[in-house]
Amino acid sequence: MKYLISESQLNTVLNEAKIQPKDLCNSFGENSSFCRRVEQILKDGRTGGKTGNISSLSAKFFKKVVTNTNHFRIVTLEPGVPEYEERVSQLTNFKEILENYDVCPEIIYEVEKDLKSLPSKRLKMSVDDDNHYSLLNRLDTHYTAKAYLLSYLMLNAEDKETLKKEDDKKIRESLKIFLSDDLNIELVAGYLSQLLKDNDDFRKYFLSSLEYSREQGNKVESEVFNVLRKKYGEDNVFEFSGDFGFVDHFGVDGIVVINEFAHPVQISSVQKSPKIFKYSSEYCKPLGFYKNGSKVHKYEPLD
Repeated sequence: MKYLISESQLNTVLNEAKIQPKDLCNSFGENSSFCRRVEQILKDGRTGGKTGNISSLSAKFFKKVVTNTNHFRIVTLEPGVPEYEERVSQLTNFKEILENYDVCPEIIYEVEKDLKSLPSKRLKMSVDDDNHYSLLNRLDTHYTAKAYLLSYLMLNAEDKETLKKEDDKKIRESLKIFLSDDLNIELVAGYLSQLLKDNDDFRKYFLSSLEYSREQGNKVESEVFNVLRKKYGEDNVFEFSGDFGFVDHFGVDGIVVINEFAHPVQISSVQKSPKIFKYSSEYCKPLGFYKNGSKVHKYEPLD
C-alpha cells in the first residue's frame, strides 16, 4: 500500500451538521463505512499474540508518532522535571497506602521496581505550547481517532478504489505491514502535525473527539468517586486519576477502604476485565466499578 501526501489532500470534506465528536468517521461521507471497518479492525486484539495483534501494534505505533520530537513538543519525564516529580509523588503515595493497610504485596513489589527504574526510563509526554499535557497522548488508545487518521491516509492513497473493495482480512494485513514499519512513524507524525496546523476542520474534529472521550471518562470517574465517598466516607477513598499518571500503569484509578481492607479499584463506563485483577489473591482484592445510568455497580474477579 503506497500513501501519497500532497498539499491538496489537506482539504477534507466535512459535514458539520452530522458529525459528532465521538463519531469522526462520519466526516468521510460515503466512505464513512470504510473508516468504521478500520476502527473495528484496530479494536480486534484477539489474534497475532502480544507483539503481532493489530491493537497492540497500533498503540505502540501511535505512541511513537505523538512523541516524535521532529514534529511535536515533548517533555521527558525525569528527575527534576515538575511533571515527573508530581507523578512519582502519586506513585509513592499509592505504595504507602497499600503498605499501611498491609495489602497487595505483589503490587508493592512492582511499584518499588518502577520507582527504581523510572529515572532512567525517560518516558516522553506530548505537551502543548504552554508545556501542559496534550490530548495527543490519548491517541494510542483512541480507536476512533486512530481509524480516522489512518483512513484519511488510506483514502488519499493512489490505490484507494482498490483498497475500498478489499475484504477486512486484506485491509488488516495492509495495516499490520504499515504499522510494523518504523519508517512510517515519521511519515504519519509529519502528516498529522501538518494537518493540525493547516486544516482547521481536521484539527477541530480530531481534537474534539479526543477531548470528548477524556471528558466522558473523567465524568464517570468523578461520579463514581462521589458515590464511594458517600458510602464509605471521605477518609476511606483515595483518588489517583490524572493524565499520564504512573499509577495508571497498574490499571488503578484509586483505592477504597471497606471494613478496614484497602482495595485498588478501576472505574469505567462499562464492566471490563481490568488488568489490576491479575493481582487478585488472598492478600489483594481489587475491585471494578462502572456506572450504568444513575447506578454504580461493583464487581470483582471470578474465582
